[in-house]
Amino acid sequence: MNQKKTTALLLGLTMSLTGTAFAAPTDQAQDIDSRIAALEQQQSNLEKEIKELRHQNSQLKNQTRSQKKQLSGLSKSVKSELDRVHISGFGRVSWDNDNIKGYTDRNDNRRFYLDLKGKFKVNDDWNFNFESETNPRYANYVMADGTLKSHNGHDDEDGVIQRVWAEGKTGVVNYDIGRRWRGLGFQNILLGNETDGAVISTAIPKSKLTANAFYLTPTDKGYDFSVYGAGVQGQVGHGLQISAAIAKLNIGKHESMGQNVYDTTKTFKVEGADATIKDLSGTIQGGGDFLWWGKDPGDVKYGVFGKDASNNNTTPFSIYYTPGLNGKVDASGTYTVTETPSEYRNTAGSLGFVLSAMWNPMKNIFLIGDYARTNGQDYTVGEWGANGYTETKYDKHDCTALRLNYRWSNINDPGSFQLYARWYNYARNINNLVGIFGDKEWGALQPGSKGWILGFKYVPAKNIEWETFYEMATAQNTLYGHKNETYHRNFVRTMVDYHF
Repeated sequence: MNQKKTTALLLGLTMSLTGTAFAAPTDQAQDIDSRIAALEQQQSNLEKEIKELRHQNSQLKNQTRSQKKQLSGLSKSVKSELDRVHISGFGRVSWDNDNIKGYTDRNDNRRFYLDLKGKFKVNDDWNFNFESETNPRYANYVMADGTLKSHNGHDDEDGVIQRVWAEGKTGVVNYDIGRRWRGLGFQNILLGNETDGAVISTAIPKSKLTANAFYLTPTDKGYDFSVYGAGVQGQVGHGLQISAAIAKLNIGKHESMGQNVYDTTKTFKVEGADATIKDLSGTIQGGGDFLWWGKDPGDVKYGVFGKDASNNNTTPFSIYYTPGLNGKVDASGTYTVTETPSEYRNTAGSLGFVLSAMWNPMKNIFLIGDYARTNGQDYTVGEWGANGYTETKYDKHDCTALRLNYRWSNINDPGSFQLYARWYNYARNINNLVGIFGDKEWGALQPGSKGWILGFKYVPAKNIEWETFYEMATAQNTLYGHKNETYHRNFVRTMVDYHF
C-alpha cells in the first residue's frame, strides 16, 4: 500500500510538473513581449523628451548667445557713451595773509574753491566743454577806507557754468572757439584772462612748432575791446621751448577801453539852479554861498557850497563848476539823479607782444622767462590827498617775469615736490592791468610792484597737492591821494588742492 501510494504520489507530481513545463514558454513570452513593448514605448517617449529637451537647449543656447551679444553690445554702447563724457577738476582750500594797500581788498582771497570741468565728445574730431567755478570766501576783509567787512550769503561765483567752448579739427587745422580762460606766453603776463573768441592753430611742417592766430575779447565787466594777432610755440632745441605772440587791439591809443562800472558819478540836478552836485549824501542846506576854486571862468574845477561854506560847522558838498554859476545857490527844490560810469583810459595802447622761453639746461633745473611790452601812452595823474597835490607818472609799459624751478611735482606720484623762486617787475597801471590783460594770479602779482616769491609744492598723497609761497615786494599804493607812494608788501599764501 505504501509503495502504491508512493508510486501514485510520484506519478501525480510528475504529471503536475510536466503540465507546468508545457505551459510556461507561452505565458513568459507574452510577459516579455509586453514588457518589451512597454520599454519600447518608454524609450520612444524618452527619445521624444530628449529631442524636445535638445530643441529647448538649442533655443536656450541661441538665446544665451543672443543675450550675450546684446549685453556685449549694450556694454560697449554704455562704455562708448561713458567715454563721451569726462568730468574733472579740483577743489581748493586757501589762506592768505596780505598787507596790500589800496582798493584791492586785503585777504579777500581766503576762500574755498571748486573748479569743475566737463568734456563731451561729439565725434572723433570735436569736443564741447564747460567750466564752472564756485568760489566762496570765508574771511573778513578791509576796504580802502579801513572799513571791516565780511562775506555773507552768496555772490556771483556760486557755481553757475561760466564758460563753454568747442575744440576740434579739420585736417591739420585745430580750432578753439567760445568762452574760456586763455593765456599768451608761459607765464601769461601779456594776456591771461577769460575771453570770448577763437584760436586757430596748426603744426609747422618739418619742425616741433605750432603756429596760431587768435581774436579774443576779455569778458571783465565794463571793458569793451578786442585783441587779435598771431603766435608760435614749441621746441626749438635740446631742452629749449619758446612761446611768442604779437597782439593788436581794435582801439587806438587815445580811445576808451570801456566803462568802469565800479567807479560811477552820481549827479544831482537841482531844480531852479544850474548846479551839478557830485556824490550827494545827507541833506542839502539851501541858500549858502558857493565858493569856486577855479582859476578862470570856465575851468572845470571843484567848488563847495553849503549854508555857509566858510563855516566849519557846516559840511560842504563837492560839486563840478558850471560856467555862469555864482552867488548863492538855491538848493531847496527837488532834484533828479543820473549815474554815469567813468571811462577806462586806454593803458595798453594799440599793440603789444610777449617773448617767452623755457629751458632745461640740466636734470631737474628749469628756467622760465617772459617779457611783455605794449605801446601804451605815457600819462600823469594829479590828485589832492592828505599831503596836498601830488602827481603820479605812468611812463613804463613793460613787464618781466623770471622763474627758477627745481623739479616738478606730480599729483600721480606721492612724495614728489617742487621748489621755485620767482622775480617779477610789472609796470604801473591806472586800470590795475598787467600787460594788456595779464594774469595777476588771484592778486599775488600786482601792477606797479616788483619783488621776489619763494615757494614749494608737495604731493603728500595721490591727487593731493600742497603749495605755499612767500612774497616780498615793493608795491604801489593804489588809494586815492597816495598813488605816488610805495611800500614793502609782505604776502603769504598756502593752499591745498584736491584733484579728481
